[in-house]
Amino acid sequence: MNIGIFGGTFDPIHYGHLRAAEEITQNFLEKVIFVPTNITSNKEKVPSSSQERLEMIKIAINDHKKFTVSDIEIKRGGISYSYDTVIQFKKLYPDDDLYFIIGMDAYFDLKNWKNGELLFGMINFIVINRNNIRFNPKDLIKLTSFLPDGIKGQIDIDHKNKRFVTSKNRYINFLKITRMDISSTIIRNNFKKNISNLYLLPKDVINYIINKKMYI
Repeated sequence: MNIGIFGGTFDPIHYGHLRAAEEITQNFLEKVIFVPTNITSNKEKVPSSSQERLEMIKIAINDHKKFTVSDIEIKRGGISYSYDTVIQFKKLYPDDDLYFIIGMDAYFDLKNWKNGELLFGMINFIVINRNNIRFNPKDLIKLTSFLPDGIKGQIDIDHKNKRFVTSKNRYINFLKITRMDISSTIIRNNFKKNISNLYLLPKDVINYIINKKMYI
């Protein structure tokens, strides 16, 4: 089975996250696992608790057969590093093909990831993009410059399928998805200002936030 690992703070989860996961399942995967971080690697302060973010994801994906959620990073505690998470998931799903889902902003920062070079030999990647990069041959060549130095010479560019192929036969796939100008920051600010968030995130998640008096 092709399984995607979709990490993030999800504070709160919204339709931008959900639509991205939906389009990824249409193109690559049979299952997407949402993985809320415990503490981000840059130690950015997260407004809500890990348990609240976990519960909001459960509510948001309740009726989707291909979506599930894992508290693996929350239970591990401490700073959430992708490398540690991938190792755990590979032990849990030894016979499945795993794909790590990241945004283009995270891709641009790969050189600063913990054990970033090792990750590319362990797992496939799906890099999602909402902006104007079209992943034509020129774009793909430019994107190689953001890879960790140790693997730059170990990849081939598959222009037809818009992906990189590593020497260990792992794939770095690039997928352009529907642009939705929604962010968790905007949603949190809307709650503070008592502005409606209807149609930005699931109504049941909105009700959970209101009942818990979050983001005010």
